[in-house]
Amino acid sequence: MMPTTRTSADTIAALLTTADDLLTEVAGDGGPLTPAGRDRGAAYALRIALETAVDAALTTEEAGLGGISTRAKLLCLRHYAGPGPARRANALWSRLSAGCKYHHDEIGPSHAQVRAWQTAVDALVAELAAPREVLEFPRQRGTEHPLLEKPPMSREGALITGPAAAGPDLPTPDAT
Repeated sequence: MMPTTRTSADTIAALLTTADDLLTEVAGDGGPLTPAGRDRGAAYALRIALETAVDAALTTEEAGLGGISTRAKLLCLRHYAGPGPARRANALWSRLSAGCKYHHDEIGPSHAQVRAWQTAVDALVAELAAPREVLEFPRQRGTEHPLLEKPPMSREGALITGPAAAGPDLPTPDAT
């Protein structure tokens, strides 16, 4: 029997469920986690779910982005998902990254903050999973260079040189 492999959608759903379970306080649970530990753990699960959603959005469009950092993937996301979702993903990932790390001189994220992040991650994951049109890379004006264009060729495939190759827009070397 072949082992079953999880899809990114299954992984994301499992991580979002884990975050929700950590944020749902059960009276008399008696578990080892403190409320602050549950909030930090939920932030970590949400961050991984967001990273997985970004990976899925990029790998469905372009292969070969698996080996780059999450920050670089978030920069690439602008091309595939548009500036709005990319900006929200970057801001949310930064907040989640700070929220899931323990710093002895900082207060961790509040329960309400993590709940708000959960809502934002849910919406962003759904938006990134939706079919979309890939945006064109913008071109800077004035960057066309006539000498870098394809050289003129005759019908026989021979390179055309001299004044006939310059065409109407380009000055000939003799016209000074």
